[in-house]
Amino acid sequence: MKITRDHLTTFLRDAQNFTQEHTQKADAIEEFVYENPERRVFGMFYDVDGNAASQSQFYVTDSINHFLIGSLYFYAKPNYDSILPAAHYLQKDIRQIMESLEWKE
Repeated sequence: MKITRDHLTTFLRDAQNFTQEHTQKADAIEEFVYENPERRVFGMFYDVDGNAASQSQFYVTDSINHFLIGSLYFYAKPNYDSILPAAHYLQKDIRQIMESLEWKE
């Protein structure tokens, strides 16, 4: 399905709202913009601090045909101090996915 401007607006709003739902339990949410114009990959990475259900969320798009969203969840009750090392390790993998992503046409 080709993404229309309306689709893109809805997808972006949903991705941002999904992350903001964690503000009730999160101590902070840092946003990191990602842009790679050569590969047409644009997005956002969210680093969620605190005892929120998800420690990391992201989305990427080419603004035309593709939109990808992802979240990191642990199958355990949130305990920030315990999962922090694993969360940081997996955040590097998520950023690698964002940085190496190429769209197939």
